Amino acid sequence: MFLPIELYETIIEQIAPDDPLRQSTILSLTRALPYIPALQTYLFRGIILSRAEQAIQLTLRLLKTDGDEVSLCVQEFCWHNEWTVDAEVVVNLLRKLPGLRSLSLCIGTNFAPEHLEAIFKTPRPDLRYLSLRFRPYVQKATYQRFLSGSYFDSTLACLAEWPPSDLPTLSVVQEAMEPAQAPHISFAQPIVFFRLDKHLADLAHSSYLFSLTSLRLRIPSRPVAGALASLPLSLPSVELLDLSTCNVFGAELTDTLLARLTRLKHVILDNGTLLRKEYDPEDWAVLGKGCALAGVKRTKEREKKLRQARLQTVPVAAPERQARPGRKGVSTAKISLRASPPRQSRVVGVVDTPAASGMRKVRLYPGLPSLCSLATTLPASVPPGKHAEIRQQFEKGWYEGLRQLVETRSRLYKSHGLESATIMKYMDAEETNGSEEGLDGLVEVTEWDDDLDIKAPVLCLAGPEKSAVHEAGCAHSVAWTVWKD
Repeated sequence: MFLPIELYETIIEQIAPDDPLRQSTILSLTRALPYIPALQTYLFRGIILSRAEQAIQLTLRLLKTDGDEVSLCVQEFCWHNEWTVDAEVVVNLLRKLPGLRSLSLCIGTNFAPEHLEAIFKTPRPDLRYLSLRFRPYVQKATYQRFLSGSYFDSTLACLAEWPPSDLPTLSVVQEAMEPAQAPHISFAQPIVFFRLDKHLADLAHSSYLFSLTSLRLRIPSRPVAGALASLPLSLPSVELLDLSTCNVFGAELTDTLLARLTRLKHVILDNGTLLRKEYDPEDWAVLGKGCALAGVKRTKEREKKLRQARLQTVPVAAPERQARPGRKGVSTAKISLRASPPRQSRVVGVVDTPAASGMRKVRLYPGLPSLCSLATTLPASVPPGKHAEIRQQFEKGWYEGLRQLVETRSRLYKSHGLESATIMKYMDAEETNGSEEGLDGLVEVTEWDDDLDIKAPVLCLAGPEKSAVHEAGCAHSVAWTVWKD
């Protein structure tokens, strides 16, 4: 007796995509029910390879007569925990899988930048998940890559040139060296990215990542915050940001990332350099206040640009130099061979008034803080008993920042009522072209939002391990629902 194919599909859908038994279960079904061809599509829909010989076997399978039909079924390809595979095999295999929706690659020492260029030279418009995990470390000293300038900057450059898409999730991770290996290696290890700042800024500003909502970027000990938010409209849709192992200081979090990435809700900064004195509770109060005032920081920077654009340099005639009384020395010259500049060209003052610029004074209405959760790792020297005090200080600073934000908005509302200034705010990312010249990207405020009852972000200090005791609703738990590893 045959069951409807929809029933088999329902049974298969009950198995989680990341369940290690999913593939073997589907394989068993295809062998038990070989007369139902539709089950074959589920067998090839998600491919997870962890051994080099599996790549060769799959390549041979795709070379058969029905290889094209099979390749179109593949939606997810994961090269998992295998660092010594022949890179050419992976490149050739991915050429046969043009319609992937999810791609995860482990990139070891056998990969050269040219291999990734071959993979990402052609855009993949169907991608909804992209994960690149690098492990460049070697046990024996080799300077071939240093001498040849063999860096993977071109990978970021290729992605930055891709056309707009609906990609929501991107992960670029450089594996940290195992602590047990580090003391036994006395030579410099290969570098994954050389000019990270330039290519990362171009990628963050690219139209390809306009719809990106989740970004994981882990490059050990590298500064990345400035590059991610250096240009207008960089990562305008990102809500989850994981910069663990990178160098991101507290001021960069508040004044750069939260100020520029206005939709950022969840931030993970494990094993980094968030605070120089991570054991000082008062520093956490300052950090909490800065997180609440990120919108104020952004408006102050823009108001400064507006004032500079309005400045007018007015030439003012300098007064004639008066002769000083007293005896003149015999060596004092009566004439000079140098031509004196015209008196009227000397600039001695600057006028900065609304009247001088022909426009009313413009003030910007600061946006509300967007941060909902922050996760980081404390040094081992900070006992768990200190965690509660740190969270209390962070919340104290947060609510102090909210109080200051209320006062700022109240003053602007009064200025609007007295018509002494034009109050404007930033447009949404979808409404602006990213220009910050003059009043570009700004719109006059017509509705006044006075509801600032915003809870303090969840601060989780448990670290990245799932087995640790995490705060409810922390950024770690949000990330676990996004990443597939």
